[in-house]
Amino acid sequence: LAYKGRARQKPLLLALKGRVIDVSAGADFYGPGGPYGIFAGKDASKGFAMMSLKEEDAHSDLTGVDDDHLKILDDWYSKLTGKYPTVGHVA
Repeated sequence: LAYKGRARQKPLLLALKGRVIDVSAGADFYGPGGPYGIFAGKDASKGFAMMSLKEEDAHSDLTGVDDDHLKILDDWYSKLTGKYPTVGHVA
């Protein structure tokens, strides 16, 4: 919960393809109550790939995701890692 934007003294983080980015500057989008808040505090690669805001898709397992959706994930990855700083990688 600390990195989902609920603890103001902690950064707002999410991960894509194992890369952790600080989206604190986008708190209106990724913070509590934001349209993409479901992705905060986790690697939500599948959710981005599928363009899904369902809780069950907000995880890193890309098993069974087709090439078209992997391309969508790559596009999001490029956009978000170009806009927000990388702070680490998921172990």
